[in-house]
Amino acid sequence: MTDGCLSMRFVRDRTGHTRLAERRQCYPLTTTAVLPLDHGPGALIYVQNAAGSVFGGDHLNLEMHLEEGAALCMSTPSATRLQGDALSVQHMQVSVGRDAFFESIPDMLISHPGAVHRQQTQIDLADGAGAIVAESLAPGRVARGERHVYGSISLRLQASFGGTVVLRDGSTFRPEEADPALEGSLGREGYMGSLFALAQTGRAEDLAECIDAALAKLPGVYGGASVLASRHGAVARFLAGEATLLRQATHLAWDAARRCMRGLPAPILRK
Repeated sequence: MTDGCLSMRFVRDRTGHTRLAERRQCYPLTTTAVLPLDHGPGALIYVQNAAGSVFGGDHLNLEMHLEEGAALCMSTPSATRLQGDALSVQHMQVSVGRDAFFESIPDMLISHPGAVHRQQTQIDLADGAGAIVAESLAPGRVARGERHVYGSISLRLQASFGGTVVLRDGSTFRPEEADPALEGSLGREGYMGSLFALAQTGRAEDLAECIDAALAKLPGVYGGASVLASRHGAVARFLAGEATLLRQATHLAWDAARRCMRGLPAPILRK
């Protein structure tokens, strides 16, 4: 059992580039150096788990603070593996300053048999800020013949603008209670992805249409996008039958959202 922490603060310097101003970390969480993005003045950073997996009993806390005008894309260098039958928890708190932009595009979660995991993300955005957040889940170690043999996987996301909640989203899978492979859930595909594009103002309909059109171009992926009930952006859901397709669908949805919101393509993440 490990209590890991990672806290970072990013600022926009006088040249318009985003840099890391402050970092505090404790095992097993660490990061790469801050890298430049392929397009634009933002920064890219990979969050790493030195233990190699999230183990039962782990409690991991991440805090990200983006000051005014900063732009950060956060990812992981590989899939996150979940092991052990005790509850593991990851909580991420993100504050996005005025006119700042935050992107979270981690690789997928892959659960081992019996894994029990809860993931909670809370994003607080100031005036003019925006965010794109992706989540993806594999049915298990498919190459070993394991599909939905974990104990429980729970994903929660809450977003607010100026203290007013504009999004609450959650999904929980407990195979012993209801088979995720049933029609109306994940079906035979098994690989699940979500992408949330959050903006204070703008053309939410256009954003949803752009993401929806991008997903429709990828054969073997089932899903679509719609406007959030609060009209502060759009959400996309998609299913795929293999990991490669899920990663492609995530990138296409991200690229479409980024072009619509930022006028810039999504960078190719280096793994």
